[in-house]
Amino acid sequence: YEFLDESFRHQYSNEMKVKTLFQYFSILAIFISCIGLLGLTAFIIQRREKEIGIRKVAGANITDITGLIFKNFAIWLFLAIVLATPAAWYFVHKWLENFAYKTSLSWWVFALAGSLALVISLLTVSFQSWKAASRNPVETLRYE
Repeated sequence: YEFLDESFRHQYSNEMKVKTLFQYFSILAIFISCIGLLGLTAFIIQRREKEIGIRKVAGANITDITGLIFKNFAIWLFLAIVLATPAAWYFVHKWLENFAYKTSLSWWVFALAGSLALVISLLTVSFQSWKAASRNPVETLRYE
């Protein structure tokens, strides 16, 4: 004899292990992607340093420069979300078919994931672009 809750716990123990692994590796993947995005932003800002200085002299404020830099990243991010959403839906749908009790997959889960990715990238890019936009343009244009 065994209790029903112990039977269910034993039946779904592999799923609990997979859940824990997904959580750890998701956090690690988000951290690595933020570091990569930070490095890419620093590289792009360094290449456009004179352009940012000229825009500051011409009267652009910090939000204009930050929006200009983030716009390039937002286009690529929206493209990634559009391509990843159908693939993620397909794989999660196939994974959920293996369970005895079926559940539906809502659209808001993908919208939440996309908006969370947008917020994380906005915070990462805006930090570097704010730092570049608040720099004195004389320092960047001194040798021209």
